[in-house]
Amino acid sequence: MPADPITCVRSQRDSWRLHQLVLHSRLLSLAGLLLLAGSFANAQPVLGESQAASEAPVQACQPPGAIPDRGSLMRSSDQPMDIRAQDLDAPGRDQPMRFLNDVLLVYGDQQLETDELIYDPVSGDVVLPGWLEYADAVVSMRAAGARYNTQDSTGRFDQVQYHIAGAQGAGHAEQIEMLSPELARVQGFDFTTCDVDDPDWQLIAGDVELDFEAGVGTARHARLEFKGVPLFYSPWLSFPLNDERKTGFLYPQLGSSSDNGLEIAVPWYWNIAPNMDATFTPRLLGDRGLMLGSEFRFLTRRQGGTFNLDFLPDDDQEDRDRWLGRIDYRARLSNAWSARLNFNRVSDQDYFLDLGNELGDSVVQFLRSDLSFLGQGQYWTLRTTVDTFQVLDQNVAEINEPYNRLPRVEFDGDWPLPSNFNFSLDSEAVYFERDLGVTGGRVDVLPELSWRLLRPGWYVEPALGLRATAYALDDQTGDDANPTRLQSILSFDAGMVFERETARGRLQTLEPRLYYLYVPGDDQSDLPIFDTRDLTFGFAQLFQTNRFAGADRQGDANQLTLAMTTRLLENDTGESIIDASIGQILYFDTLDVQLPGRPEDNRSTSATVGEINWRPTDRFLVNAGLQWDPDDREVDVAALGVRWKGQDQRQIQLGYRFRRDQVDQLDLRFRYPVTDQWNLISRVNYSFEDSTALELLGGVEYESCCWAVRASIRQYIRDRESDKRTAFFIELHLKGLGSLGRRPYDLFSR
Repeated sequence: MPADPITCVRSQRDSWRLHQLVLHSRLLSLAGLLLLAGSFANAQPVLGESQAASEAPVQACQPPGAIPDRGSLMRSSDQPMDIRAQDLDAPGRDQPMRFLNDVLLVYGDQQLETDELIYDPVSGDVVLPGWLEYADAVVSMRAAGARYNTQDSTGRFDQVQYHIAGAQGAGHAEQIEMLSPELARVQGFDFTTCDVDDPDWQLIAGDVELDFEAGVGTARHARLEFKGVPLFYSPWLSFPLNDERKTGFLYPQLGSSSDNGLEIAVPWYWNIAPNMDATFTPRLLGDRGLMLGSEFRFLTRRQGGTFNLDFLPDDDQEDRDRWLGRIDYRARLSNAWSARLNFNRVSDQDYFLDLGNELGDSVVQFLRSDLSFLGQGQYWTLRTTVDTFQVLDQNVAEINEPYNRLPRVEFDGDWPLPSNFNFSLDSEAVYFERDLGVTGGRVDVLPELSWRLLRPGWYVEPALGLRATAYALDDQTGDDANPTRLQSILSFDAGMVFERETARGRLQTLEPRLYYLYVPGDDQSDLPIFDTRDLTFGFAQLFQTNRFAGADRQGDANQLTLAMTTRLLENDTGESIIDASIGQILYFDTLDVQLPGRPEDNRSTSATVGEINWRPTDRFLVNAGLQWDPDDREVDVAALGVRWKGQDQRQIQLGYRFRRDQVDQLDLRFRYPVTDQWNLISRVNYSFEDSTALELLGGVEYESCCWAVRASIRQYIRDRESDKRTAFFIELHLKGLGSLGRRPYDLFSR
């Protein structure tokens, strides 16, 4: 091993230097062995997110002897090692040297204190016969004695107590033995993030072997204790000594529900290669049987994908096999071309109702699978897609099932032209296939020429488009087999921006906007309906050229949109405090083009649409929207959202949604701290339209500086018949180690 650079040794009494002393830096780097505690604690190879993430702010224990987080290590081979002592005994050149009384050794950010240090330049032995204290930016420790050989890099620490910086962990080790530069053994090891002298939980191992070259640690007779009660024991386990993933079990998940019984899942992670892994999750459903979930992931320079397969053989309640398969595969074929496969299938229509864990699973109508190829240039995009659907909602009639598109080819372009002109093209060719109803192909092309004049404070943009659509229908004859449509689209968009500075130094804007749209009202009743629906009306719809989604209908229009937006901005950062918008469409002609079975619309105005977002502080946000129908003098749509987060873990989130004759729901979530350590959590999702609670959740949280427990009970709608599922969740979170059990979801993350 190479020696350190010239080492300066000072005697405070004699004030003299020895340049011949060479003390190997591994004497101090031995303390890095104590970092095994952090490696051991974080042995779970979870990717992307922490399995033990906590919504609430993390408190930190500060046990006696803990050191603050001082950043990363600052060690350099060109830094001198400085040793100071009250007394120095150096009998001769090849004789052992003794540093006595208030010995202080400093090397970079590392510091060692002791009463006696003996160095033998012949054998290379460094002996600390008594106590020693060591600290650097990562770890501090105290030991009863130590011995180290600088020639073969072997040594030993006895009776060690350590603390990892930032109160991230502490513990003891009866003995740390360095067998070689890359191999160490630790006996009588324990670790906790609680008070090391009186820990609520503790990880204990009788013997730990550390292979630094392989980056692997091995522990024997390891156990986890909480409040003196053993939670886990393993006669043998291994863990990584670096940030690389490692094969092994992840933390188990526990829960219970009224229709599935006790649920236990124990994931097992397989680190196949640096760019490839898999997770197998046996999941015991007490009332249904043993289910196996699997996930395989890989990533290369040009490809990446995730493959999922969940299988429940012979469901005890349904007497049939249940399964779910998912594939998400992406490939970059060249700099301009890529491909993606998105596959989703389940064994039966009730799969998500019976085996899902979310309220949203009860309203899944379709599963879409598609294969697409995408090409992109500077001004164009070409996409070819083949997609199919699996219908899960039994209430969807066969005639209303979505069409498979085999295939769909889209070509879009946007080319700038001289003199502020711009040419754009939206086009597609699709073949629609379904067992019931009209099938066939459709080609739709929409070129548009626009001119934009932009000046400080205002702009105008007229545009002229021509939409051409043609069909080739199966099992049709004559003109019915090949209907066509040719329609011009004329629009004119103009706006202004006024600014002023308020008395508080903020910037306020006033932004009026005018948008005129003209589309002739040609009859389109001979065109089939493949994928066209009404667009949900909102503020953005005030400026669309078509009120329908899909190419089977082009809405007629002779209308003018009047809109106004105002913003209040922080002048120095541009951060928005308030932005509010209001708008309405004035119709000059009757809206004749409608979907089949819908009457013509002879309104003179649209609903008045208003939106507002208000952020008075970083902790408070209000957003609201309203659609008012002036003809019926009723509210069509209303939405309100309020979010507030206090400094003491108080959190409130209120949401209200209303759509006339369809939705009328209130969603309230809160966390309320009863004491510094106890919190109450709750969620109420109530439908006034159905006079029933869609979801009720209540629970308690207890959090100390080193562990937390969360228990909650949840009842929610599992299907459209309003059958309800009741589930119980409990999670024990040991900070710095991980979580046992499971929570229903993060209450305020969505």
